Amino acid sequence: MTIRRILSLCLALVLALGCAGALAEEDLQSQLDAANARIAELEAQVEKYYPYYIAQIVATYGEDGVILLEDMQAEYDAVSAQYQNMGISLEAYGLVDTLKRNIVETAVENAVMLDKAAELGLDQFDEATEEGFAAQADQQWEQYISSYISYFYADAEEVTDEMRAEAEQYWQDNGANKDDIAATFREAAILDAVHDYATKDVTVTEEDVQAAYEAKISLNQENYADDRNYNSDRTSGAAIAWNPEGYRAVKHVLIKFSDEQAQRYSDLQSQLTSLNAERDAIVNPPEATEAPEGAEAETTPEPTPEPRTLEQVDADIAACGMEVESLYSELMPTAKEVIEAFEGGADFDELIEKYNEDPGMQNEPTASQGYAVAANSTYWEQAFTDGAMSIENVGEISEPVYGSNGIHIIYYMADITPGAVALDEIRETVEAEAEEQKTQSVYEAQLDEWIQEANVVYHYESFGLAPEEDAEDAEVATEEAEPTDEGAEAASEEAEPTAEEAE
Repeated sequence: MTIRRILSLCLALVLALGCAGALAEEDLQSQLDAANARIAELEAQVEKYYPYYIAQIVATYGEDGVILLEDMQAEYDAVSAQYQNMGISLEAYGLVDTLKRNIVETAVENAVMLDKAAELGLDQFDEATEEGFAAQADQQWEQYISSYISYFYADAEEVTDEMRAEAEQYWQDNGANKDDIAATFREAAILDAVHDYATKDVTVTEEDVQAAYEAKISLNQENYADDRNYNSDRTSGAAIAWNPEGYRAVKHVLIKFSDEQAQRYSDLQSQLTSLNAERDAIVNPPEATEAPEGAEAETTPEPTPEPRTLEQVDADIAACGMEVESLYSELMPTAKEVIEAFEGGADFDELIEKYNEDPGMQNEPTASQGYAVAANSTYWEQAFTDGAMSIENVGEISEPVYGSNGIHIIYYMADITPGAVALDEIRETVEAEAEEQKTQSVYEAQLDEWIQEANVVYHYESFGLAPEEDAEDAEVATEEAEPTDEGAEAASEEAEPTAEEAE
């Protein structure tokens, strides 16, 4: 209950008492004078202490709801610590204000929804459901205990009562207990119930589906200008509404290096890299720099070894190349078996089952639809791309392709039809996406209406932020910091698979 609301109730009580009973006019006037004096005194107290009170609040809503600063600060500190553990500085990327606003706005949304749930009776559950919350809390608590013991007593053969007591005390000291965990599960169920109530009348029309389909085509056209996005979606099994030009579907048999062969191959590649750098330095020597006039060497430079000749370096490069070739020759008998079996009429899928060592050819969706390769593909290793594009006709196979993981025998499975995919081929996915989008839109509109009704007032300045009315101006004036390429890679580096590395 806010200070102003308390003051209002006090004043109402004073006036009510002043009017009770039959009073002489002079007595009534004296009591009114006393009441006015008390009102002035209380107002002075409010003016004095209100700034201290409001400094502890970041938002108010409804009749007397408040979002406390200490709760928001605790939430921010927890999220900030998670980012720090990943090596990401919120300050460096200019994300502090954005995160703080999101935390406050989410807290307000949840609080308004919980109030609405109480109003609608959606926060009442039967006994079985309440017992389910407790059971979920027990399970979560046991996971906490297990994580502590496995971390601090990784080598323990059995869990003792002392270990368990220590783990429980640790989590309790850090603010965790089963009652709060159960309350978290209960609150999540309430919020789900409010969401379901707000969206219970959502229906998806054919117009909605068509709009979602067209939006998906447009998004695919934009994203699939990058070969990596296209192949990433295909290999993950995402429904695709539009295919770019020039792609073919291929399957392959990978005859893989053994661990020992792979290590030899890696060592030889490192040697070749160094040798090629040495060769480049011989062919394109750096320009000599003259010492400044009058400058004298303070120390006698140590003699440098006689540089190797181009012929010597080329000889070493050729020797490394021969060793690499010998590695592939160890795999070649199996590659020839695959080729001979195919030319003898064997089904390529049967050859995959018998010889292949790439899990991508065993796992869906790539086991069925193959890999998508175009002349400009960057998703796959260059040797694989070149080998796939070298095959002249659908239904034919490549010559043995030397890759970093072994030898590929690639099968030209089909051409991928460019352009929009027929709606009926992906209707189920598109309908689900249309329903999800419409449901979210309806829910957000209803939530915005409830928040408007709650007369939310933000006190962002209490949280070290610009006042709400200045927020949009601040966003326009200063762009959110973008991580550098190096920083983005350090924060979250996405794996770049090759055909062999689909394993």
